Parts: sequence; structure tokens; C-alpha cells
Amino acid sequence: MEIGLVDLFDGSEERDVAFMAEFGRTAEELGFSGIWLPEHLVFFDEYTSAYPYPNAPSASDPDKLETHNKSVGGRARVEAAADQGLLDILQAAAEVCAATTRLRVGSSVLLLPLRNVRTFTRELMTLAELTDDRFDLGVGVGWSAEEFGACGSPFKTRGRRCEQNMVELARQWAEDADGLYPQTGRALPRMLVGGHSPVALRRAATAGTGWYPWNLTVSQFGEHHATYLRHLEEAGRDRAEQHVVAGLRFTGELTALPDVVGRYAELGADGVNLSLRMTAESYAETMSAVSDAVGLAA
Repeated sequence: MEIGLVDLFDGSEERDVAFMAEFGRTAEELGFSGIWLPEHLVFFDEYTSAYPYPNAPSASDPDKLETHNKSVGGRARVEAAADQGLLDILQAAAEVCAATTRLRVGSSVLLLPLRNVRTFTRELMTLAELTDDRFDLGVGVGWSAEEFGACGSPFKTRGRRCEQNMVELARQWAEDADGLYPQTGRALPRMLVGGHSPVALRRAATAGTGWYPWNLTVSQFGEHHATYLRHLEEAGRDRAEQHVVAGLRFTGELTALPDVVGRYAELGADGVNLSLRMTAESYAETMSAVSDAVGLAA
């Protein structure tokens, strides 16, 4: 069972390049499978868009949700303000992989509708070479209309563009369209589709090579995974060739973590990614405690 960590690097004094490298090395030494990086290109102080993840599975009962975001005006509060920035996922991934030898790095998730697929194909091919095939591409459609507006990109058609870009990315990678791309011979990274809507599940099964839901209870995960399997079968695709990672914000006691992870595994997850909101001062201690709790170093 793979256990990954979701965390961010913003280039601040506390989370600079040296911190990124040490964070990655510590995770690798403690047995974590990878580090997954979130993406937002623009943050805002106020949103009219509904934030889709106000709750997380409870550590005491992962079949129940507990609130971790304060509500403002009936909407879940986004845990970042307009002055928050994030380093580019692809470049940060290259830096972390340069400091490690085994650790994988993934996007949690990259906003594919905002990308030009031709330039992105080249960027991803370059990253596959720089990381020695240790990058996993989690993709999503995004939820913030404000962010898409700031980038000059239509919000309502983002789902269709995401799927089109996935298909075109795979085609260009396989065919080396027009000979524009580096001749690395690298395989297309795993492409895990974020979300659990009916459209996202179908997209994951037909256009992706994996599924990456977020903050589902164990029961919800099992139900949606069954739907994902049905879509795979209808598409004539083999589950053994796919990769499913359950992501969740974990705020409970570490003694409950082995049971939580085990229940996701029983229902079909190949890995679990944990968002722990670690501070720069305590990350090593927290990582070590989590590693011990789930037996990564055993």
C-alpha cells in the first residue's frame, strides 16, 4: 500500500528550495511513496464559487465526515488568501526529484483545462526525463470561476477541454506529432483524474490511467470505485493497468490511521495520500510519527 503526502511549496523563506529538498529526502528516508503538490494559479480573498471540499473523513469513523473548513456566509472557507502563491508544479517536481532517488512526485491536481496542450506535452516530456519517470500527473477541471476568469479561460467548458487535452496529450506523446518534441523515449506519466462526479469517473476510466478522488468516506469511495470499475469494463480496459489513489485531509489521532488506510485498501485503493498541514518546524517529527503509525519503516 502506497502512502503519499500532499503538501505545498510557495517559495517563502520557510519553504524555499533548500526546504523542498530536505522535505523530499526526509519523506524518502521514512518510506513514503511520494509527495503530491496542489495547484492554483491565482488565489482570492473572496469567492462566489462553491469550494467543493468542506469536509474530510473522520479519523474515529471514516464512514462519517467532519468539518475542517469554517463556513463564511454558508460557504466553506478556502484555506488560502490572495497573498498566497504556489511554485509551479512541474518545476518544483524536478527539484524534489533531483534531491531524491526513489520518491515519486505528483500533481494534486494540475488544472489541465488551463494548459496549451502542445507546450504542455513538451514540458511534461522534459519533466519525465529530468525525474527519470518519477512524476504522476493528477489532473482536474478546477472549481474556481474566479481563477479561470483571471487566466482568461472559459469556466463552463473546462470539463470538455480537460478531456480533449488528455486525449490529445496521449496522442501527441505516442505519435510525436510533427517531430516537435524531445526524443527521450520516456513513457507517458500516469494520468490520474481527480474528482468523483459521474463525468469524472467516466473520464478517469476512458481517458485516464487512474483515478484520484478527494475526501470521500470509506463507503463513498467503495461506491464510486465500483462505478469506476464498471466504466473500465465497458471501455474494455484492465483495472490492473490503472492506478487509484484516495486523497484525504487527515486531522485525527495517528492511532486511527492504520485502520483508515486499511479500509481504503480493502475497497480497491492502490495508495492513500495524506494532507497533514505540516509546519516547517515540525514536518520531520510529524512524518516520522505517521511513518511509524502505518509501518512504513517496518
